[in-house]
Amino acid sequence: MKAINRSAFVGIILLLLVSASFAQVDSLKEMTIVVPAQSIARAIKPLLPYKIDIGKNFIGSFFIKSIDNIKIKKDKILFSSLISGKDIKYATKIGKQTINFVVGEVNLPTDWALSFKYDKTNKRLLVLPSSQGSKDEKDFSQGDALLNTLLTAFGGIEYPVDLSNLKPVKSEFYNQLVTLNVAIADIYAGDDKLFVELIPAVQIDRLNE
Repeated sequence: MKAINRSAFVGIILLLLVSASFAQVDSLKEMTIVVPAQSIARAIKPLLPYKIDIGKNFIGSFFIKSIDNIKIKKDKILFSSLISGKDIKYATKIGKQTINFVVGEVNLPTDWALSFKYDKTNKRLLVLPSSQGSKDEKDFSQGDALLNTLLTAFGGIEYPVDLSNLKPVKSEFYNQLVTLNVAIADIYAGDDKLFVELIPAVQIDRLNE
């Protein structure tokens, strides 16, 4: 999925850092951003439906139509999703021939558990998705069953997300150019909240009048 827009809390960080510099206070060494589950849900909603690539064997388009019931536990995010597709075909090789099986329409509701941990040494977020199945498997179409099998196979595989080279954020305040570089110190979760510990470094340059 697309990265959640950071502009809101980046703006807050900039304001705090610039205010501190004007007040001649020592630079802020670490900040913790607290993101409630409800805020994650609100941030995701405008991004949907979101087109995804399931695999080269599928012909047609899949979309994440909804992400609901977001709950955050210790280093784990629980949620349910609906993935849909229309006029889907599945290509497979039999001998030297490629056969396209008509799958048709897909509307797959699935529950997920997303475990994660932050590798502080290599600055990577290690994400482990796990499909928890669906309550409506008895009503699955052929396409739903095929996609469910594939998504289940994706579970149990840890995917690294590199967070070592975040782009700086620049903004103008009072005729000064403020450049904010942020390094992530830790990411963890609990009590229905996501916690991101940041190490900010600010550079202030006066603009030419």
